[in-house]
Amino acid sequence: MKHIALMALAALPLTACMAEEPLATDAEDTCGMAAYSDLVGTNVAAVTLPADAQIRVLKQGQPMTLEFLAERLNIETDDDGVILRLFCG
Repeated sequence: MKHIALMALAALPLTACMAEEPLATDAEDTCGMAAYSDLVGTNVAAVTLPADAQIRVLKQGQPMTLEFLAERLNIETDDDGVILRLFCG
C-alpha cells in the first residue's frame, strides 16, 4: 500500500505539466496561414497585411510572450527581414 501511495505522489508533478487544452498544431491552420504561405522568402517590408488581423512579426530567436492564441499568425523573419516561416499561436 505504501508503494502505491509513493507512486501516486511521484506522478503528481507530472500532472502539472500537462496542458489543460490541446494546443493547435501548424497542420490545423487555425490562424489562416495557408493564405500567406507564398510570402515565405520575401521581405516583410514589402508585404501588406490586413490591419484587423491578429498577426505578430518576430525576428528569429527573438523572445516572445508565451500565451497561445490559436487564431494569431506569427511571421518569423531573419535579421534582414526575409520571412522564414509562418506558424499559429
